[in-house]
Amino acid sequence: MSWKLQVFSLVGIALIGFVCNYLIDRNIALQQKNTSLNESLSEQITINASQQEQIQHLAELDTQHTQELANAKTEIDTLRADVAAGRRKLRIQASCPASETVASGGVDDATAVELSGETGSTVLDIREGIINDRAKLRYLQDYVNTECRGNNGKSTP
Repeated sequence: MSWKLQVFSLVGIALIGFVCNYLIDRNIALQQKNTSLNESLSEQITINASQQEQIQHLAELDTQHTQELANAKTEIDTLRADVAAGRRKLRIQASCPASETVASGGVDDATAVELSGETGSTVLDIREGIINDRAKLRYLQDYVNTECRGNNGKSTP
């Protein structure tokens, strides 16, 4: 074999060695990057599952409170219709202590006061507003307890 062929063979073998070394290093780097990305993906999947659970819990919470509010509104509307139709009367139990200076011959201190239809409707409007406000407060309290205080989607009493 001639010396030129031996030199070219030696240079070729060295060149192939360098290329193989480069490819092996590149493969190792890509494997490390792949492992890191897989770990990141697993973490994101876990985070996403947790967020989906929280979203589902909030949806259930919203459905529950919306149903409670709808039931209360139905009850108020039924009462309002009954008062307007005269099927029910709205009375307020009152107690008026008599003054010691005024002598009332045998009149009871406690009595029931019957309200007119318009006044009864106003009282029911006020009651509806109170029920709505309480329902909204319960919803917000549950939201704060589950989401803001980090109770993992569980409300606290």
